[in-house]
Amino acid sequence: MLIRIGLLLCLISIMPLHRCHAQTETAETAETAPATDEWTPARLWEAARSENVEHVQAAIAAGVDVNSKTDYGATALLFACDRGNEPIVKLLLEAGADPNIKDSFYNATPLTWAIQNGHQEIAVLLFHKGGEGADQFLLSAIEEGDAKFAEMIIKSGTPTAAGLTKARDAAQRKSQGEKYKDLPKLFDDLKLPDLVPIVKTSPELLQRYVGKYLGSNFNAEVEVDGETLKLGFTPESKTELEETGPHEFTMGGSVVKFEMDGEKVKELVISFGANQVALKPVAPEEKMDTPADPPATAEPKEAETPEAPKFLPSSPESLAADLAISSANWSSFRGTGARGVAEGQHPPLHWTVATDAAENVNLKWKTAIPGLGLSCPSIWGDKIYLTSAVSENADGNLKIGQYGNVDSVKEDSEFDFNVYCLDKNSGELLWERTATSGKPAVKRHAKSSHANPTIATNGEKVVAFFGSEGLYCYSNDGALIWKKDLGFLDSGWFYDAGYQWGFGSSPIIFEDRVIVQCDIQGDSFVAAFALATGEEMWRTERDEIPSWSTPVIHQFGDVPMLLTHATKAARGYDARNGELLWTLNKHSEIVVPTPFVAHDLIFVASGYAPVQPIYAIRPTARGDISVSKETETNEFIAWSMQRGGPYMPTPIVYGDYLYCCANSGVLTCYQATTGQEVYKKRMSASGGGLSFTASPLAADGHLYFAAEDGRVLVVKAGPEFELVATNTCGESVLATPAISDGVMYLRTQNSLIAVGE
Repeated sequence: MLIRIGLLLCLISIMPLHRCHAQTETAETAETAPATDEWTPARLWEAARSENVEHVQAAIAAGVDVNSKTDYGATALLFACDRGNEPIVKLLLEAGADPNIKDSFYNATPLTWAIQNGHQEIAVLLFHKGGEGADQFLLSAIEEGDAKFAEMIIKSGTPTAAGLTKARDAAQRKSQGEKYKDLPKLFDDLKLPDLVPIVKTSPELLQRYVGKYLGSNFNAEVEVDGETLKLGFTPESKTELEETGPHEFTMGGSVVKFEMDGEKVKELVISFGANQVALKPVAPEEKMDTPADPPATAEPKEAETPEAPKFLPSSPESLAADLAISSANWSSFRGTGARGVAEGQHPPLHWTVATDAAENVNLKWKTAIPGLGLSCPSIWGDKIYLTSAVSENADGNLKIGQYGNVDSVKEDSEFDFNVYCLDKNSGELLWERTATSGKPAVKRHAKSSHANPTIATNGEKVVAFFGSEGLYCYSNDGALIWKKDLGFLDSGWFYDAGYQWGFGSSPIIFEDRVIVQCDIQGDSFVAAFALATGEEMWRTERDEIPSWSTPVIHQFGDVPMLLTHATKAARGYDARNGELLWTLNKHSEIVVPTPFVAHDLIFVASGYAPVQPIYAIRPTARGDISVSKETETNEFIAWSMQRGGPYMPTPIVYGDYLYCCANSGVLTCYQATTGQEVYKKRMSASGGGLSFTASPLAADGHLYFAAEDGRVLVVKAGPEFELVATNTCGESVLATPAISDGVMYLRTQNSLIAVGE
């Protein structure tokens, strides 16, 4: 495949779940065209995104600058190329749209988006209008064996003679493969220089390219394997490079060039079409000089006492603190304080859930749940609560794994938005309520659902949140107490508001109120509603873009602090009145992980590249507590780092250590109070690669990581990595599990299962 722009340029990463995205026609685009004097660049962008040709024409006629940019540097032409709307692309180009404008976040041109989405005819149209990159895209087409697109580019007359020659040479080299055998014919009628044989660099000379490279959005590592060079964006996954010239290679349709300073690499440049990223070599760590052998006459030294381990097992005080916050009741997302800790409850280390019941191990019960929902189980006493969105005609499938597809599932079905209560001990359905029915206001991503937020309960009240479909409060026996319409909550892609993702932030209960965090495309807010009546108690507006993080409340002295996390700032509020107490600026453009408190520190983390911070914040924080570029700490920041934050799973502190799990399964352990890295290991299991969306849990000396494919990895807690067990659930798992009274409850794609010794 062509190297994904998501890998090469961090163009699109895996979209958030329990939380995620889609194209839709918004209420604004359904309106009639505004008066001429009301046309603005925002109207033009929206018209291009919604593929409204008449509105694009009207905006152009009204004199709107077709090259006006969004906050992220995108233009109307980019939106039209992304969607493949040729009439709008032509209109914009004729009006002077520049096909070579790069956005300011992904560094991508309209051509990049058109080709990424397979709109090859539009790509050729852009070439004719001055779009740059014909040479490179032709070479990419040859490398991929895409004869149709290669022929289209050649016939467009836009590649240079040098570009045609390089592509011809690549076609000749690859012609032995069945997929590539006809490619050389594309160049038969072209008068090009004779093929110049490639003189392969010896393995000894290839060694000069070996090393680690650092870029603004990602790192790369290069190694020699036999007689070939390999490059990868993770240490465990590297792709073979094909040599095409002095210091130049190809990889999946991209050109990899080592800019040299004598015999040393000064820069690694990766090009894809008109887009280019540069990475700098990382200087190898200086090695300590080996001490000389002592003289033969020297007296032997007394054996030295070996050094104490650098990191010790967690202290009894830390484990006692974990035990103190552990509860059999999981009142909201990830239990008490969103900590995910169930110390002293002894969940199983081993289980199997199989198609053949005879093969099941430690399975207590399994109950089918209709529809598709990715809310996590909430537990109080002997009752479990969860939600689902049910439709007879909808496709309930999930697309799991690591991929960069941002398209949504196109569903036009009517749904029942349901709340379920089950018996914790037997899995028996105690009651079911339909909160509302209708076509969802917001579409979902293929790794999401229309029922993402986790229920909040205090044992008496049960609060379910369905985003745009409303907020509902029930008694613990299923009687509806009140419902609240919070309006259109469009949690979509920051870059392109035409794409929608499912709402994901879960409600929480504090004393006599329920609190919700609603970070959306416009008019974001955090608000408290009376638990008894649903009456709004306070609302605080937020200058925010969409996020999927759930808020948390922690009592610091006499202040019940409401902790929220989002792109423009992590914030602390007074939960009693919504008063803003502190802000910490600049986080990932997509924020999913939830804040939490451990060791009297507030932890926030996010991992959408290139900003991937982790912060440990002191509860005395007030005002703007942001760190400067030169420092990682201040009066209110105990420690921080700008790389290493996880994208989807919320981190976990257990004992003395903080554990961060990347989507890809790379687990990093830090000393919680200092941020010092303890280890970094890729979790692996037989049966292929792993991808993680659910957040980890901890109990009785072990960590539990539920992978999307249903495997649950059990890792020994502490300063040394040890994989203890790999268990199976038989179905996809994207929702974070819950633990209560020694039983682990896992929400799978179609069921709720209980496993215990």
